[in-house]
Amino acid sequence: MNVGKYAKTVVAALFAAVFIAKGAVDDGVYTPQEWVDTVLAVLTALGVWAVPNAQKSDSPQR
Repeated sequence: MNVGKYAKTVVAALFAAVFIAKGAVDDGVYTPQEWVDTVLAVLTALGVWAVPNAQKSDSPQR
């Protein structure tokens, strides 16, 4: 299994989960704005998953 292939998706999903958990336990009430924030966090993580990783270039870095 190539972990590097999924690394950015795992990091994006982890940050989305932390963001959602913070909103859920901050005051004990999940407001409509927190629902919108949750949906945006999940969509961002899915967007990171949908975009492929960049290919390594053969030219040296400057």
